[in-house]
Amino acid sequence: MTARVRRAPGRVLVMRLVDWDGEDGAAFEPVLEALDLLTPYVEVLEPGLAAVPLRAGAGDESAFCERLIDTVAGLVGHDCLTGVADGLFAAVLAAQDGRIVPRGGDAAFLAGRDVTDLRFTGLVEPEDCETLRHLGIDTLGKFRALPPQAVAERFGAPVRRAQLLAAGRFSRPLVPRPALPELAVAETPEDPYETVEHAVVAARPLAERLLRVLDERNLTCTRVTVTARTGSGLERRRTWQVDPAITAADLSRRVRWQLEGWLAAGPLVHGGDAAANAVTSLELAPGGLVGLVAAGQGLWGAKSAAAVKAEAALRHAQSLFGPEAVRIAGLSEGRDLDERYASAAWEVEPVPAPPSGPWPGGLPDPLPQLTGAGEDVEVLDAAGAPVAVSSRGDLSATPALVALGGRRIRVAAWAGPWPVAERWWSAEARRYARLQVELADGSAALLVREDGRWRVAGWYD
Repeated sequence: MTARVRRAPGRVLVMRLVDWDGEDGAAFEPVLEALDLLTPYVEVLEPGLAAVPLRAGAGDESAFCERLIDTVAGLVGHDCLTGVADGLFAAVLAAQDGRIVPRGGDAAFLAGRDVTDLRFTGLVEPEDCETLRHLGIDTLGKFRALPPQAVAERFGAPVRRAQLLAAGRFSRPLVPRPALPELAVAETPEDPYETVEHAVVAARPLAERLLRVLDERNLTCTRVTVTARTGSGLERRRTWQVDPAITAADLSRRVRWQLEGWLAAGPLVHGGDAAANAVTSLELAPGGLVGLVAAGQGLWGAKSAAAVKAEAALRHAQSLFGPEAVRIAGLSEGRDLDERYASAAWEVEPVPAPPSGPWPGGLPDPLPQLTGAGEDVEVLDAAGAPVAVSSRGDLSATPALVALGGRRIRVAAWAGPWPVAERWWSAEARRYARLQVELADGSAALLVREDGRWRVAGWYD
């Protein structure tokens, strides 16, 4: 009778730089170089965040984490935190406070986490997290206890996959698998690339070739390994996690980050001449292959067909009008209407940072959907006399009419005023008052009284 030996599954370690605020992936390369001294495989989740697989029986995990932290701090001067768990999702969350989750303990660890941690899956929108919280679902444990069918019907398949992650399931392993040779693409120039500028010229057409090869086979990928070879025979390799719907422009940007990190840091071969350090070959190899039908957004699953079509339309608009022309809006820090909204070029600039907390005296929700152009208006009483606001925030008369664009429109209802005094201690001090009005023609506006005049700040839908 033959005994079967079952090997315990490996674990995942995630390293997070504590004070990392850089957007340039090349600046992250020295940290990855330090990790290379400790482990043969490093996967870049995003600049500032990397993961490595831990083989079962490889030694004490806490000792390895301490060694990794000391190595990164000693070689590149960065403070980092590490998290270890059975699955990647739990390890990412554990790295926020430097925890080692016991083997088999992912589900228990995740159960007490706040429901907003679902955003780290890349599958759940912030508004869905708020909806869950309003329903009393404030932890991942309560979320995973919901009926699966109800979650899928109410929120869709991506959030259902996030529910599996919250239960400690459906987590891909960090196992470096070689790509099929026919899927890798390479460029071997007649004249080796001696500078970053020369090397990145090849990045865009090489990225386009890789995506074309995958597309011809109805495939896409979740990882790309960038390999550079030099005239001295030295080979450098790094694996990046990528969005399955990545564009050639974004993929070439990742390749540029990697090349800049390698070449701009100094000679690859110390003491060698220019020919020894020149890049003679550049290769892109896909990993984590998935079919186009099942291809998806983020680390864990698929986009909806509507999302794929929407992004395709946005990228087409970028190709026609330029990358800066397509912008996304979001709530931002601030008190007044023009401060509460911010925008960023889609896939070019970081998304607007969400508000970090309440703003005393801030404009209450719901906000006007259309920002006004600041056009002047007149607020009049029933006799046609101007309505003013006193220094104590009182109206001089009841608003009856609003004069706008040569018309006088009757005020059906109004609320306010709300006086605001900003930065009274500085030269940028402001005093103004807000007034909400509903007009007889069915429109509703937010008016502001400042410096003795009324203007339209925004229109409600």
